[in-house]
Amino acid sequence: MYKSIKTMLIKMRDELIEEIARNRKMETDELRNEIGDLYDSADNERDRQLSHILNDRDRGKLIEIDEALERIDDGTYGICEECGKRIDSNRLKIMPFARLCVPCKSDIEKQLGQFRKIEEEAPYRELSNIDLEEFEE
Repeated sequence: MYKSIKTMLIKMRDELIEEIARNRKMETDELRNEIGDLYDSADNERDRQLSHILNDRDRGKLIEIDEALERIDDGTYGICEECGKRIDSNRLKIMPFARLCVPCKSDIEKQLGQFRKIEEEAPYRELSNIDLEEFEE
C-alpha cells in the first residue's frame, strides 16, 4: 500500500547516511590540517560545533525514517500515535516520517510553548516576591 513512500524513505535514509559520512570525513580531514592562529582556531571550533549540531539533527531524522519504515512493515504507518486517526495523505507526502496528525501536532506544540513560557517566567516570578525594601538603605 505504501510502496512508493517506502521507496522514498529508503532513498532519504541512504542520502542522509552518505551526507553524515561526508561530513565526518570532512571533519577528520580538517582536524588533520588544522594549523593557524587563534582566529582560525575559533572559526574551526565554531564550524565543528555547527557540524555536530547538523549531524545530530541528521541522525535524529535518520531514526525517524527508520521508525517510519518499521511502521510501514508492521501496518501502523499513517496512523496518528496520539489520537489513532489516519494522518492526512498530504502531510505524509510532505513529511513521510510524520507520527502525528496536524491537529495533534499543533496541540502538542501549543502545550510545549506554554510550558516553555512558564519555564522562562519562573525565575522572574520569584524575583517579584522579593521585598525591595530589604535592599534599601
